[in-house]
Amino acid sequence: MDGLTIEKEQSTEQGGTFVLRVGGDLTIPFAGEFRGALLDAFDVAGRVVVNLEGVSAVDITGLQLLCSAHRSACAREKGFGVEGLTNSVLAEAVGLAGFRRHVGCAADVGKSCIWIGGYE
Repeated sequence: MDGLTIEKEQSTEQGGTFVLRVGGDLTIPFAGEFRGALLDAFDVAGRVVVNLEGVSAVDITGLQLLCSAHRSACAREKGFGVEGLTNSVLAEAVGLAGFRRHVGCAADVGKSCIWIGGYE
């Protein structure tokens, strides 16, 4: 187990974008740390982007937290995006867990579901 690293990068403009660069294990032992970073980012930014290019392990908990973050962003009327979903570890986990979608869930009124497309 490598652990989880989260680098935070906030734009200087108020209500701007907050980028979380996640590396290592996005798994259940680190779920609380990741959740806390997401909540902190949503409190200060108008848009949150999670970069997952450095993730080396992910489980269903990590995928569910990403889905929950998207739903929270929709409820708060904030932007949310994910980069690096073509990372082979993530792409495999998304497929195995059945998260790939053709249309978003009922909460995805803005048609911004992170699980639609973007996979090889």
